[in-house]
Amino acid sequence: MVVKTVNSAGELEDRFFAVRYGATPQDWEEAADETHFVELIDGRLIMHSLAGLGHQRTFGFLHHLLRSFVEARKLGEILTGPFTMDLALERKFEPDLIFITRKTMANLAEDRLLGPADLAIEIASASTRAYDRGEKRECYRVGRVAEYVMIDAFSKLVTLDRPAGREILSLQEGWIASESCKGFAFRAEWLWADPLPEVADCLREIEKRG
Repeated sequence: MVVKTVNSAGELEDRFFAVRYGATPQDWEEAADETHFVELIDGRLIMHSLAGLGHQRTFGFLHHLLRSFVEARKLGEILTGPFTMDLALERKFEPDLIFITRKTMANLAEDRLLGPADLAIEIASASTRAYDRGEKRECYRVGRVAEYVMIDAFSKLVTLDRPAGREILSLQEGWIASESCKGFAFRAEWLWADPLPEVADCLREIEKRG
């Protein structure tokens, strides 16, 4: 089943694999697993469509880059979806990438992060562009996610909120620097390159940036 939703302009935008209305936290517990992205937002159980090749490549590159940086400096931990960021009883989200500091690691349970991430990264697909920038962004704001990065390969645009809901920058080229993950930054254009750049080369550029 494909479900379309209407944005604020009255346009049909998002296409999820399935949406169940009137869902409860127990419904989410039963549906969530380690292979599908399943989110709960105010009574709606949302199962996302499978990610395409472009999404997989961008995710793989950014995960490798961020994890290499964090592990070398022992800054905390990188978690990948589908791993739950539990923001409220009826607000369970599974960002593509989560960074948590060593302090925030105290909030980790076996199957979820209890509370907000220090940095959440979402890589938009055709089915999630409006959702990531709309409802999810507002939930992240209310849930006090410290930093939120939205990557839209369709528009070749990276948006940084600090904290979530407060836009700091939105650009196609140039540096996006994190405050939560001390010293980490990446250039937006790295994500649009074909082929993607070598992670080792990018890490050297980050080092030179200081």
